[in-house]
Amino acid sequence: MSKGPLVSIVICSHNRSADVSECLRALIPQLGAQAEVILVDSASGPEDKAEMAKLAMLYPAVRLTRVDQAGLSLARNRGVQLAVADWVVFLDDDAVPFSDWLSKLLATIAAASPSQAVIGGGIYPRWPEGMNGEHLSKRWKMFLSLAEAERPGSVTDGYPVNGANYAIRRRVLRDIGGFSEKLGRVGGSLISGDDSHVTKTVLDAGFRADFDPAFKVYHKISRERLNLSWILRRTFWEGFSEIRIFRSRAIPLPPHLRPIKLIASLPALLFLSVVHFQNQDYKIRLAMCIGACTSLLTRTDHDRSAQ
Repeated sequence: MSKGPLVSIVICSHNRSADVSECLRALIPQLGAQAEVILVDSASGPEDKAEMAKLAMLYPAVRLTRVDQAGLSLARNRGVQLAVADWVVFLDDDAVPFSDWLSKLLATIAAASPSQAVIGGGIYPRWPEGMNGEHLSKRWKMFLSLAEAERPGSVTDGYPVNGANYAIRRRVLRDIGGFSEKLGRVGGSLISGDDSHVTKTVLDAGFRADFDPAFKVYHKISRERLNLSWILRRTFWEGFSEIRIFRSRAIPLPPHLRPIKLIASLPALLFLSVVHFQNQDYKIRLAMCIGACTSLLTRTDHDRSAQ
């Protein structure tokens, strides 16, 4: 008698059917009875909607569903509603799993202790043709959704986990209320923090969140993400999202995010950005600081009710 799949793989996509196609081409040959695949169309336009329907017909193992309102958290929560396995694994639509991704993933979760609720896998860059990230600072690379540590480790010890390759126990995710729909990408916006919020809530609940490089994916880095304008927009929204995360958890802001500290940092970071014009890190820190200040001034009903 079949016990059903061990993992439910959820891929969410908004208007990126070509990326989904490449992801599935790498994933489908690895599948067996131990895994199911749920593809969530996050309010894509007519052309991408039709292309994803074709992919579901081409690959019968793929279960296609659609949400008519754009939003990554909304799409992820729909995938969780449909999942049946004990573990849900999220793959970004622009992630390309290694050829042994599923076998390594299954071995990793089979060895997981009951206290482990989140396990993030390795994420390695696939740069645009003719380009690489050699000129990017470590701080810039932090915002490209990479996780390149060579050894396993705990999130509490600084090891990264990222939603591009992210496994979580379904029961735990449902118990904490799923992904916050106040966070996460919506269409072309760069607001983020939905997976980070889940990880922090899991830790608050007394479970472990760990990184394990055994199950790996490539993450396609678009040319846009190598431009200064993109990283400044991305880090503005990172600062904005960080404030929202702490408010949604109804806990005090840490010292570096308190209003007095943020406001005091603005002129110093502006000065350093001008004096050290070639050092992009000061501009990145300034953008994050401005985003956090903006979030502090943008109080939502949800924020007020959490306090």
